Amino acid sequence: MTRQAAGATGGAGHVRGDRRPPAGLRRLLSRLVRDYLHGMKRHERYLMDPVHGRSPSLRPAARRWPAGSGPRSMTAPRAFSFQGIERVLPDSRGWHHQPWGQDWIGQLHRFDDLNAADAEQRREWHRALVLNWAVANGPGRGPGWEAPSLAPRIVNWIKWDLRGGGLASETTRRSLVVQVRYLRHFFSRQWRDGSRPDIAKALIFAGSYFADSRESRAWLRKGLRALNTLAPTDLSTEDLRDLALLSLVYPDLHPPHGHR
Repeated sequence: MTRQAAGATGGAGHVRGDRRPPAGLRRLLSRLVRDYLHGMKRHERYLMDPVHGRSPSLRPAARRWPAGSGPRSMTAPRAFSFQGIERVLPDSRGWHHQPWGQDWIGQLHRFDDLNAADAEQRREWHRALVLNWAVANGPGRGPGWEAPSLAPRIVNWIKWDLRGGGLASETTRRSLVVQVRYLRHFFSRQWRDGSRPDIAKALIFAGSYFADSRESRAWLRKGLRALNTLAPTDLSTEDLRDLALLSLVYPDLHPPHGHR
């Protein structure tokens, strides 16, 4: 073999100009990608299947949540008014109707009307709407899974249920569990640095609302940890009021170790 031919093969059978990684490295990368995808699938099943298909039990409440007093946004069973603009939710696809604008859609997904003034008069509207959302909005799909809508919705659903047992169906209660898990896992950086008091509040509400378990304690502990990074001025008057009321609803609930 000539020197030129030997140089072309790199002296070890590796053709010069072949930029592929060696076979051993390719096998390692392939295994890492496969393990990563498998882990993602397991994580998705974990999010989708709380407690093997059944939602966890609830912590007994010492009192009901008081009636709300916020501004009303529902004007008919599927009609809403935000920012002075009234629109009708035509079907399940309306939850993702982008031409309505991000801000308007974001308010739609918050469910503030559940705790607005005279909400009891719209109880059946709310029941149908909550169930429709739970069926039409899969985990991570659409604007309803962004933190500005997700965190307030978790709190609104819990307050609504504490006032009148609105989350009676297994579908809606399982959806709530998935929402809390999604909030904790995919927005961890935001609640760790304390930049989002609404996320801390949602985790505290969820950790208090569901019966004592390893998972509910983790939600409560992480929510309290994020709350401890905030200054009193970071919380709104409504946040302070809600957290005070929550302590009355669950007077026997002791914070996890290290957060007393």
